[in-house]
Amino acid sequence: MTTLPSSLSQPKSAPGPVGLINGLRNLRAFQTDILGFLTRIAREHGDFTQFDFGPFRMYFANHPDLIHQVLVEDATKYHKTRLTKALLRPSLGEGLLISDGELWKRQRKLIQPAFHAARIAAYAETMTAYAERAIAEWQPGQTRSVDHDMMSLTLDIVIKTLFGEQLTPQERDDIGRAVDIGQKQVGQAFKTIFRAPSWLPTPARREGEWATQAINAVIARFIARYRQTGQDRGDLLSMMLAAVDEAGGMSDAQARDEAFTLIVAGHETTANTLTWAWYLLSQHPQAEAALHAELDAVLGGRAPAFDDLPRLPFTEAVVKETLRLYPAAYVTSREPQEDVRIGDYLVPKGSTVLISPYVTHHDTRWFNAPEQFKPERWLGDLEKRLPKFAYFPFGGGPRICIGNAFALMEARLILATIAQRFRLALAPGHRVTLDPLVTLRPKGGMRMVVQAR
Repeated sequence: MTTLPSSLSQPKSAPGPVGLINGLRNLRAFQTDILGFLTRIAREHGDFTQFDFGPFRMYFANHPDLIHQVLVEDATKYHKTRLTKALLRPSLGEGLLISDGELWKRQRKLIQPAFHAARIAAYAETMTAYAERAIAEWQPGQTRSVDHDMMSLTLDIVIKTLFGEQLTPQERDDIGRAVDIGQKQVGQAFKTIFRAPSWLPTPARREGEWATQAINAVIARFIARYRQTGQDRGDLLSMMLAAVDEAGGMSDAQARDEAFTLIVAGHETTANTLTWAWYLLSQHPQAEAALHAELDAVLGGRAPAFDDLPRLPFTEAVVKETLRLYPAAYVTSREPQEDVRIGDYLVPKGSTVLISPYVTHHDTRWFNAPEQFKPERWLGDLEKRLPKFAYFPFGGGPRICIGNAFALMEARLILATIAQRFRLALAPGHRVTLDPLVTLRPKGGMRMVVQAR
């Protein structure tokens, strides 16, 4: 493990391309290829760098020790950035993803029980049943938009397991379209310095408002049903609306914000991971064969259950390696609420500090042949040998993704269910490129041909 030198008595100025001309060049490069730009900055300028993004100064932490310092050691000194809140608040309100301080602590405490280990285990049967239902209509020779299939499947699962509800076909389509709109609009806005004022009714703004209202309408139906019956069915929504702490109960408005956050974040990221997994397996027949051999030996054609997961290490390795190569949350940011020191560098209050799981996951210091898909790397003691934040697809510290165990279980069960019956081959002529919006998607989707095993 590489260890950074101890802090010096006087903080240093971080290296990197700053100044007006560099700021304009950086902006153009960032807008053209976010991941390529961040990777180049890290490789050329080291473990902690600064760069100007147009007129704004950005800081970028690339070493696991520095990432640990920001996300864990000094977590209370940071909030989500003002830009993140400005872009996401119109849809997410004060939900867990962007709230801070005491509100965040309270909401996290109220929601956490829904993601305790025992409750997550109880969701396994639903996940497998929904996966089997989803592929019942698949036929060998079909060409399918697998990204769309995975989005629909994981959306149905999160609605059933966390809200005890089912969507109508129209609601499912509306939410899918709404999430796509949000991804594109927010992803584009992150690359743009100057945006139209909030009062200007642009076509994009009207489309964004429709997207928010479409998801809100579904949540309002769920909340109204609970309020009519008052029945706690053991799902997350019932738990949130029934919860009372020293500050009282959760308002319908706050429950809406949390439900909105969990619906969007709770299905879209896992769907992306599964989409990338099918692509990677299609390009690596040896890994695909190893997966099939494990599933055949352990399951013998029956549906996977929660108790099978410890006996499916290669299935888990496929998911972990997919998350290493294509982490859904490929970059995150924090804003210090006071002047802070990161390693040997002083970072002023109100700055933007970037951290990129994608860049760190592709660093040759931590991973041999980091561009290659090698699930077997996870079968030994790699995770024990790695620095703590060399691999962190779900973030870390107090704000680690609340649904990380849920997502990992869901991805493994869906992968095992579908891979027992089908192979997926990339459709002829379909070109796969990265599309880093809010999350890391394949640009133009993922067209694949269904093949019987």
